[in-house]
Amino acid sequence: MSNDGQILVRDYIDAALAFRAAHDLMWEPAIFVDAAMLDPSRPLKEGWGGDWASWKPIASTVTEADIHELEAAIGHSFPALYVEFLRYRHFLDLDDVTGVSFILHDPKEWKAGLLDHYFFLQEPGTLRQQGYIQFAYDLELQPICFDFNHCTPDGQDCAVVRVLDMYQDPAPTQLLYGSFLDLMLALRAAQEQRDALAG
Repeated sequence: MSNDGQILVRDYIDAALAFRAAHDLMWEPAIFVDAAMLDPSRPLKEGWGGDWASWKPIASTVTEADIHELEAAIGHSFPALYVEFLRYRHFLDLDDVTGVSFILHDPKEWKAGLLDHYFFLQEPGTLRQQGYIQFAYDLELQPICFDFNHCTPDGQDCAVVRVLDMYQDPAPTQLLYGSFLDLMLALRAAQEQRDALAG
């Protein structure tokens, strides 16, 4: 992976987290916030369903062995930029400036959460068996997936699709981006446009 790709991913994540912090959006029900991510400078506050806690991003604890375990489970190698994404920061949410909401990435449950998404459906024709691996949602909670049936010519990346009905076999999809790199470029451009308009 090039340094430019690494910088792109990190800039997107940092800008997303900065936006959430600036708009006081880093709150979750306290029972969902890992102790390592609690923001000690902010006390709990009462909210819907009980106490809410302010969280802070922390450095990712994802290891190379973790990545290999997930790749063995799905039978594919992740795009290099997605590996960088997983190995940079733990977060509970990022901004969904283009309607893409990544699966939460906390330090303890992130891997189990991804595996739950990969193996959610058990019957033949599941998304995983069709070559679709979910890593995000859209605003209507439809799965956004890697499409390993359509890899880039160098084999290092693949298309990103929205799955329109996960219970159909084959699942109907909508192409969103030709690669995860294209998704990252679009997300970063949307952030910059939003911030320029706000400034």
